[in-house]
Amino acid sequence: MTPPVPVLQGERVILARLRRDDLPELTRLFQNLELTTYLQGFGVSYSLEDEQAYFESVSRNSPTQVTFGIYERSSGRLIGGVDLRDLNHRHGTAELGISIHDPGFWGGGFGSEATQLMVAYGVFHLGLHNILLKVFSFNTRAIRAYEKVGFRVCGRRTGTVRLGDKRYDTVFMEITADRVDTSALRAQIGLLN
Repeated sequence: MTPPVPVLQGERVILARLRRDDLPELTRLFQNLELTTYLQGFGVSYSLEDEQAYFESVSRNSPTQVTFGIYERSSGRLIGGVDLRDLNHRHGTAELGISIHDPGFWGGGFGSEATQLMVAYGVFHLGLHNILLKVFSFNTRAIRAYEKVGFRVCGRRTGTVRLGDKRYDTVFMEITADRVDTSALRAQIGLLN
């Protein structure tokens, strides 16, 4: 397998365009019901055909979405994915979606670093002013990671997810451009000022 071509680089992760070669690994990772529960509010598994359709939908440039795979920098191994979707260039808004697919990398700061890189990219390169994300209230690890990057809770929708006999809220979080540090990104492209 060819190594990913970095678009954005952090200390431990790189963000790069997904490769067709990643599809078998994505299919394997998306058999994990814990992962898909965190992402969709219920456990579901995805087939290779599902992942191929996803790849086809995100592999071409789009004016309304930017998608990258998250790769561990030292090994080049795919560990997750991140996107900015519903891009509104007129108003400078978008929604962030992120997942560390591989449970072996949960809780290690990889998601925070990838989020930081993607938010800086959105602010610096896409001119975004406000980036929103949605997370289920039972995903406390993710909420802490988003707060670490600078997101803050801006609202809740009560009882939107039912797991077994319990209901959980959808938590809305946002970050604005004035709270985003773009200095590392600027340094990567040779703009130190």
